Amino acid sequence: MENKNPLNDENILSSEIREVINKLTCIDDNIVFGGSIALNAVGLIERKINDIDIFLPIEYSLSKNHFLTSIDEFTLSDTVTDMNGIEIQRTGAKIGNIKICVFKVDDNYLQHSLFTFLGGSIKIQNVNNAIMAKKFYKEKTNNKKHVDDLNSIQDFFKNI
Repeated sequence: MENKNPLNDENILSSEIREVINKLTCIDDNIVFGGSIALNAVGLIERKINDIDIFLPIEYSLSKNHFLTSIDEFTLSDTVTDMNGIEIQRTGAKIGNIKICVFKVDDNYLQHSLFTFLGGSIKIQNVNNAIMAKKFYKEKTNNKKHVDDLNSIQDFFKNI
Protein backbone atom coordinates (compact mmCIF):
# COMPACT_ATOMS: atom_id res chain seq x y z
CA MET A 1 0.00 0.00 0.00
CA GLU A 2 1.37 3.41 -1.00
CA ASN A 3 1.54 6.16 1.63
CA LYS A 4 -0.64 9.15 0.78
CA ASN A 5 1.28 12.39 1.05
CA PRO A 6 -1.21 15.09 2.15
CA LEU A 7 1.12 17.83 0.93
CA ASN A 8 0.69 16.56 -2.65
CA ASP A 9 -3.03 17.36 -2.45
CA GLU A 10 -3.73 20.66 -4.26
CA ASN A 11 -6.76 21.18 -1.95
CA ILE A 12 -4.38 21.24 1.02
CA LEU A 13 -1.25 22.79 -0.46
CA SER A 14 -1.53 25.03 -3.50
CA SER A 15 1.12 25.06 -6.19
CA GLU A 16 1.97 28.64 -5.16
CA ILE A 17 2.77 27.56 -1.59
CA ARG A 18 4.71 24.54 -2.91
CA GLU A 19 6.84 26.91 -4.99
CA VAL A 20 7.55 29.09 -1.95
CA ILE A 21 8.51 26.04 0.14
CA ASN A 22 10.86 24.98 -2.65
CA LYS A 23 12.34 28.48 -2.80
CA LEU A 24 12.86 28.50 0.97
CA THR A 25 14.59 25.11 0.96
CA CYS A 26 16.88 26.35 -1.82
CA ILE A 27 17.87 29.25 0.44
CA ASP A 28 18.62 26.90 3.33
CA ASP A 29 17.72 23.24 3.66
CA ASN A 30 17.96 23.53 7.46
CA ILE A 31 14.71 25.48 7.68
CA VAL A 32 12.18 23.67 9.86
CA PHE A 33 8.59 23.96 8.64
CA GLY A 34 5.98 24.03 11.37
CA GLY A 35 2.37 24.77 12.11
CA SER A 36 -0.23 23.54 9.66
CA ILE A 37 2.40 22.20 7.24
CA ALA A 38 3.76 19.84 9.91
CA LEU A 39 0.30 18.87 11.19
CA ASN A 40 -1.03 18.20 7.67
CA ALA A 41 2.12 16.29 6.70
CA VAL A 42 1.57 13.69 9.40
CA GLY A 43 -2.20 13.55 8.92
CA LEU A 44 -3.27 15.15 12.20
CA ILE A 45 -5.30 17.79 10.38
CA GLU A 46 -6.59 17.97 6.84
CA ARG A 47 -7.20 21.53 5.76
CA LYS A 48 -5.96 24.07 3.26
CA ILE A 49 -2.67 25.68 4.21
CA ASN A 50 -2.76 29.45 3.82
CA ASP A 51 0.63 30.51 5.17
CA ILE A 52 4.01 29.13 6.11
CA ASP A 53 5.57 28.99 9.58
CA ILE A 54 9.31 28.38 9.65
CA PHE A 55 11.74 27.97 12.50
CA LEU A 56 15.39 28.99 12.48
CA PRO A 57 18.10 29.05 15.17
CA ILE A 58 18.28 32.20 17.28
CA GLU A 59 21.71 33.06 15.88
CA TYR A 60 20.55 32.72 12.23
CA SER A 61 21.24 35.87 10.23
CA LEU A 62 18.54 36.61 7.67
CA SER A 63 20.90 38.89 5.76
CA LYS A 64 24.02 36.70 5.74
CA ASN A 65 22.05 33.62 4.67
CA HIS A 66 20.45 35.24 1.57
CA PHE A 67 17.00 35.09 3.12
CA LEU A 68 16.42 38.82 2.69
CA THR A 69 17.07 38.76 -1.06
CA SER A 70 14.28 36.18 -1.52
CA ILE A 71 11.60 38.14 0.33
CA ASP A 72 9.24 40.41 -1.58
CA GLU A 73 7.89 42.26 1.45
CA PHE A 74 8.33 42.40 5.21
CA THR A 75 5.07 42.70 7.11
CA LEU A 76 6.15 42.80 10.75
CA SER A 77 8.92 42.22 13.21
CA ASP A 78 8.10 41.68 16.85
CA THR A 79 8.37 39.24 19.69
CA VAL A 80 5.79 36.72 20.81
CA THR A 81 5.71 34.90 24.11
CA ASP A 82 5.66 31.12 23.99
CA MET A 83 3.77 28.87 26.41
CA ASN A 84 6.75 28.93 28.81
CA GLY A 85 6.85 32.73 28.93
CA ILE A 86 9.94 32.92 26.72
CA GLU A 87 10.04 35.70 24.15
CA ILE A 88 10.60 34.55 20.56
CA GLN A 89 11.57 36.86 17.70
CA ARG A 90 9.01 36.70 14.92
CA THR A 91 9.43 38.24 11.49
CA GLY A 92 6.56 38.39 9.05
CA ALA A 93 7.33 38.34 5.36
CA LYS A 94 5.81 37.60 1.99
CA ILE A 95 7.03 35.81 -1.08
CA GLY A 96 4.52 36.56 -3.80
CA ASN A 97 1.13 36.45 -2.07
CA ILE A 98 2.21 33.88 0.53
CA LYS A 99 2.63 35.00 4.13
CA ILE A 100 5.59 33.57 6.01
CA CYS A 101 6.15 33.74 9.76
CA VAL A 102 9.82 33.31 10.65
CA PHE A 103 10.44 32.32 14.26
CA LYS A 104 14.00 32.46 15.59
CA VAL A 105 14.10 29.90 18.39
CA ASP A 106 16.42 27.91 20.63
CA ASP A 107 17.36 24.34 19.75
CA ASN A 108 14.43 22.78 21.66
CA TYR A 109 12.04 24.19 19.06
CA LEU A 110 14.15 22.92 16.18
CA GLN A 111 13.42 19.23 16.84
CA HIS A 112 12.17 17.84 13.55
CA SER A 113 11.51 14.87 11.31
CA LEU A 114 12.35 14.55 7.65
CA PHE A 115 9.35 14.40 5.35
CA THR A 116 9.48 13.39 1.69
CA PHE A 117 8.38 16.33 -0.43
CA LEU A 118 8.99 17.71 -3.94
CA GLY A 119 11.34 14.90 -4.88
CA GLY A 120 13.48 15.52 -1.81
CA SER A 121 12.75 16.12 1.81
CA ILE A 122 11.88 18.95 4.14
CA LYS A 123 12.25 19.23 7.89
CA ILE A 124 8.96 19.38 9.75
CA GLN A 125 8.58 20.57 13.30
CA ASN A 126 8.11 18.07 16.09
CA VAL A 127 4.31 17.81 16.01
CA ASN A 128 4.15 17.77 19.82
CA ASN A 129 5.53 21.32 19.73
CA ALA A 130 3.05 22.30 17.01
CA ILE A 131 0.13 20.90 19.04
CA MET A 132 1.27 22.66 22.22
CA ALA A 133 1.60 25.94 20.33
CA LYS A 134 -1.94 25.49 18.92
CA LYS A 135 -3.27 24.90 22.46
CA PHE A 136 -1.45 27.94 23.80
CA TYR A 137 -2.62 30.28 21.03
CA LYS A 138 -6.17 28.90 21.20
CA GLU A 139 -6.33 29.81 24.89
CA LYS A 140 -4.73 33.18 24.24
CA THR A 141 -6.73 34.23 21.16
CA ASN A 142 -9.60 31.73 20.79
CA ASN A 143 -8.91 31.82 17.04
CA LYS A 144 -11.38 29.57 15.18
CA LYS A 145 -8.60 28.04 13.06
CA HIS A 146 -6.74 26.86 16.17
CA VAL A 147 -9.95 25.53 17.74
CA ASP A 148 -10.84 23.61 14.56
CA ASP A 149 -7.31 22.21 14.24
CA LEU A 150 -7.31 21.01 17.85
CA ASN A 151 -10.72 19.38 17.35
CA SER A 152 -9.36 17.58 14.25
CA ILE A 153 -6.32 16.40 16.20
CA GLN A 154 -8.54 15.16 19.03
CA ASP A 155 -10.75 13.30 16.52
CA PHE A 156 -7.67 11.75 14.92
CA PHE A 157 -6.54 10.25 18.21
CA LYS A 158 -10.05 9.04 19.05
CA ASN A 159 -10.10 7.10 15.78
CA ILE A 160 -6.78 5.31 16.25
